[in-house]
Amino acid sequence: MLTLAGLTKSYGSRRVLDGLDLQVREAERVALVGANGSGKTTTLRCVAGLARQDAGAIVVAGIDAARDPVGASRRISYLPQTSVFPPTSTVRETLTVVATLRNLDRRAVVRELEACGLEGLADAAVGHLSGGERQRLAMAIAFLPAVDLYLFDEPSASLDPLASGMLFQRARQLARDGRTLLFTTHVPADVRHLATRIVLLRNGRIQLDASGEFELRRYERTLERDMWGDDHDDQMFGHRDGDRCRDGHRLRGAGSIA
Repeated sequence: MLTLAGLTKSYGSRRVLDGLDLQVREAERVALVGANGSGKTTTLRCVAGLARQDAGAIVVAGIDAARDPVGASRRISYLPQTSVFPPTSTVRETLTVVATLRNLDRRAVVRELEACGLEGLADAAVGHLSGGERQRLAMAIAFLPAVDLYLFDEPSASLDPLASGMLFQRARQLARDGRTLLFTTHVPADVRHLATRIVLLRNGRIQLDASGEFELRRYERTLERDMWGDDHDDQMFGHRDGDRCRDGHRLRGAGSIA
């Protein structure tokens, strides 16, 4: 479904992607993880045609993006980490414009208003939406077309739990429909609920490429340690007495602060 061969991209003197090779098969849900600056977002932007690689090839559903960029882009839908919409347009108008550009009829707009919990906000100006509501609008736009490949950049970062549940449910349905998902994340729950495979980037290269429940669970824990520290290792390897003491101290400390 997606082949990246020798993908290289620099910004000034800084090389962000360094000969990246990656193949994503049909109906896979692949999580790109890694530290900030490892090349995750740049990879998605190159595939989406929003950034031009310095070298290397991108092939989407058999279409060489360099030779037929329009044909490749028609097979892709992209959900950026931060979306910007005209503030005076309504939610419905924004969706309708995108649907028109994608040659979709109004039924797709009605479907996404309902599926993303935006029916009550359909006639609200985008400028009056909260950050989470704007991200739900971005999610609705991403799901409007039925394409081969969906690219999500930190998809749940600004979503509340209800909207995250919507996202996870819809993304799993994509795979059941034979669609493919490539997404970046720092959130362990995204790996747990969305990924069938995890690719770890470091300095623009793949450091690890793994699938299977154990490996996914392992690197979900790695993401948790990045956020919370090492105390959560006991959940994977079993409690140790010292861990219980630390956990108890943490809980008591939290209670005393409250």
